[in-house]
Amino acid sequence: MHNASNPLINTLMKIALIYPNVSVLERYGTDIGEIGGRQSPLGIMYLSAFMKKCGHDVILIDASSENLEDEDVIRKIKLFSPSLAGISATSAALRNSQRLAAKMKETMDVKTVLGGPHISSNSDDFGKSQSFDFAISGEGEIPLKKLVEKLDSGKCFDKVPGLLWRDADGNAVQNPRGETMELDSVPFPDRESLKDIRKYRPPIGSYMREPVLSMITSRGCPYECIFCDNGVFGRKVRFFSHEYVLREIECLISKFGAREIMFVDDTFPLGKKRFENILAGMIENKFKIKWSCMANANDLDEKILPLMKEAGCWQIAIGIESGDDNILRTIKKKASSFEIAKIANSAHKLGIFVKGFFMVGHPGETTKTLEKTRRFALSLPLSDVTCTIATPVKGSQFYKMALSGEYGYFDSKAEAAKFSYWEPVFVPAGLSADGLFSAQRKFLISFYARPVIIFRQLKKIKSLKVLFRFLRSALKIVFARKTE
Repeated sequence: MHNASNPLINTLMKIALIYPNVSVLERYGTDIGEIGGRQSPLGIMYLSAFMKKCGHDVILIDASSENLEDEDVIRKIKLFSPSLAGISATSAALRNSQRLAAKMKETMDVKTVLGGPHISSNSDDFGKSQSFDFAISGEGEIPLKKLVEKLDSGKCFDKVPGLLWRDADGNAVQNPRGETMELDSVPFPDRESLKDIRKYRPPIGSYMREPVLSMITSRGCPYECIFCDNGVFGRKVRFFSHEYVLREIECLISKFGAREIMFVDDTFPLGKKRFENILAGMIENKFKIKWSCMANANDLDEKILPLMKEAGCWQIAIGIESGDDNILRTIKKKASSFEIAKIANSAHKLGIFVKGFFMVGHPGETTKTLEKTRRFALSLPLSDVTCTIATPVKGSQFYKMALSGEYGYFDSKAEAAKFSYWEPVFVPAGLSADGLFSAQRKFLISFYARPVIIFRQLKKIKSLKVLFRFLRSALKIVFARKTE
């Protein structure tokens, strides 16, 4: 069927875009209940909106939020009868994605394509499974559009950027990545196709008002932290313009009733002039919205923090990772413990809550550095912390360091699901997996078992019922950690 009125593409194709069902147990390594929250799958939401703009008929299924079994997903897909099914997968979701794709191939005639963070950094995994006909490495919009065109014309796939496919002999082939999108040309994420937008919210303690919706204003991160792979968007940062961002904020408020927004950029304050324009626009438009964001300490200063507060910012999540400056240099954080403390205290004085992201088990970690990090966290005016286990994901500098064997034991053959930042696939020399779990447990207990933290949680959560749910779930994390 042709769509001659749309200059972007000639052929209408039915496409299913799916985020597989991933339980909190699979995501976090233990059943932590509602504390873990659930984010909307922005990746496939952008793809859905873009492919609809190109004239295609798209169904978007978030099996995770709807708690759909494979059979439920397949039933929905069969009713829609697509020619192509795309599944997005993190490492934690890879096994589920492969299983779902295999069942789809068994029961219906459909081409399957894998995308998302895992395959973008682990392209070798494409050749290990026959569940997927194709995979896309990196940013997905242009490759998916061109793949659909090739499927319709029957032409060779060697010109589709970032595509993994199989030649006539069944050998896996990987095409080089190509051009990236001019971001303002991408339509807003397809939130209309989500079954219930109110099902999505950050973890307890990371929002104050509902509905709380997430959005992203950039792609890529310029920093060189050794534990990040930047497999999808890379280290070159591209921005949605401040005009685009302000239009999307207005849309979230007027169309979806958002009372709070969580900006999920790796570091929202990047691009100083653009960021200042966004803040100015929020203030001038008098958006009645609260918001939170993630930020690198290097992108914050005592000039920008008051503007953020005035524009509605109530919480900033900062990647702190360690309290030891030698460790910070090793992992290339680009900020010292002194600089981090200065920013955290400045934000706190303005009435902005500060959340800290920490990791245990970095290269060079010792019992002394673990204790130093714990004490550093207790010295800061933080309201929340997340403490994960340093994990050498493929594509990161940490992965190469771990493979060398110089820094400790690395189970590089562990199944993909264990690379979740909650399992010790890497153990620094002189430490043990049990020791990392114990350090994580001690860190969390000593941080949260303080009256000042309970007070700060009450100020944010505003409900004893939700607070107790938060503390109960936190204790599950603390006491469920154990080695196999």
